[in-house]
Amino acid sequence: MAEEATRSAEAPVLPIRLYAEDIRKAVAANDVVVVIGETGSGKTTQLSQILLEAGMAKDGLIGVTQPRRVAAVTVARRVAEERGVQVGGEVGYAVRFEDRSSGATRIKYLTDGTLMRECLEDPMLSRYEVIILDEAHERSLNTDILFGLLKKLVTVRERPLKLVVTSATLDGDKFSAYFGDCP
Repeated sequence: MAEEATRSAEAPVLPIRLYAEDIRKAVAANDVVVVIGETGSGKTTQLSQILLEAGMAKDGLIGVTQPRRVAAVTVARRVAEERGVQVGGEVGYAVRFEDRSSGATRIKYLTDGTLMRECLEDPMLSRYEVIILDEAHERSLNTDILFGLLKKLVTVRERPLKLVVTSATLDGDKFSAYFGDCP
């Protein structure tokens, strides 16, 4: 795809890239998808790029939650570097007291708490086309609340919202069952 050419030559070829077409098809065909992959497989850095390259940020953002502030900032910087862009442009982040995103941002990394605050301001999360709940196995009160909010939101929002849940453990069946036996 054309956008794939924007990826830096230094971008690693991680295992998840071998499944890029399967992921694109699954997310296009389903409102909720669970992705299970080992630590280091590229879920955190590559999944958002795969979806961007598939055109899934035409009408909104790809939001990627991280359990910790440092992860949101570090991963946003890494993905921006891989794509050869500045943080705050195509790739940005938002954490408590710091927002490095703009109208040009297509991929936005944020803490689960930040997404919850955005949900209070905009209950339909209308700025988002895709939400990736990354590291779902690292459950917290915030992620559990987001599971409930997003499960409902996927069914009631007029403009489709795609939800991708990632985990490094084999608890995928539990996540899939919770979201109505999604793939």
